[in-house]
Amino acid sequence: MRDVGGSPNMDIRSARYFVAVAEDLHFGRAAKRLHITQPGLSQGVKALEKAIGMQLFERGRQGVALTAEGEALLPEFRELLARADAVDAFVKILAEQFHGSLTVGYTRSAGLGRAFDLISRFRGACPRLRIQTSSASSSSNLEAIRERRLDVGFVRPPLPDDAEVESVSVGREAVLVGLPAGHRLARSAEVRRQDLVGLPLVYFSESAGGLWHSMLSAVYGGHYFPEICREEPDVPHMLAAVAEGAGITLVTEGSVAMLDVPGVELRRLSGSPSVGLDLAWRGDNTNAALRTFVEFVRAEVAGSAPGLSPRAALPEPGPGLRRYDVN
Repeated sequence: MRDVGGSPNMDIRSARYFVAVAEDLHFGRAAKRLHITQPGLSQGVKALEKAIGMQLFERGRQGVALTAEGEALLPEFRELLARADAVDAFVKILAEQFHGSLTVGYTRSAGLGRAFDLISRFRGACPRLRIQTSSASSSSNLEAIRERRLDVGFVRPPLPDDAEVESVSVGREAVLVGLPAGHRLARSAEVRRQDLVGLPLVYFSESAGGLWHSMLSAVYGGHYFPEICREEPDVPHMLAAVAEGAGITLVTEGSVAMLDVPGVELRRLSGSPSVGLDLAWRGDNTNAALRTFVEFVRAEVAGSAPGLSPRAALPEPGPGLRRYDVN
């Protein structure tokens, strides 16, 4: 943004000098605000006056005052700077959106389900964006989001009350029961939930987050608490324990999409119990790639075409300035 008004000698820097002095009516204070020397500021303003052929300030012992020409030009120069700032912000957002980076945390229980599908679609929409993924429990993802080690994460509701974290539901996943091969309940294509009562359960730690409670409630209805005979860290270990005959287990459909553990049979449950999946992020995270991903996910969830325009992420202009469209 060098050329202003057709003159190569009148650039954005000169416009900033003029507006700063016009607002402070003091070269020393304006120079301090601009982090430059006062002589450099004075020379810049004089160069601007020479370039446009007008005196912008009256300089005297009483201080500095705008001339009539300066009064007339001040709102125009403010609008010019507003446009320049909008273009700079737009360029930054474009760079972050299409060439920036995004850190995403999968929840382990999601596997190759909805979360993986959303990330794959987003990679296709923004192929030059660097997306770094990791996998952890919902509680670990939330902690990483709060500590800004993750931009966004897939988590299982319910989420704890947290004013810093925002979330959106991205769907639900079916809960399946894993049975030892040859188990009497495996003879049917669908297992009645009431038939699970009294059977020992291989499960994961309650510290993993919301899925621990939500899956038990979805299957057992909250009126019965099963005996957890063995605790394992993740789905592969849970299924391995089932194959050994330790008990049955509960898993989400997505988590077993690529697992084939010998000695385990998976069955659907009556009533099609399911658990939710949310996307969570810090509300004060300014990463444009994050805002673009959230916009993309909201559109996917709503069944509409994802809008990847960065214009929605432009900062609001200051008082007295209007937002410029950048075309």
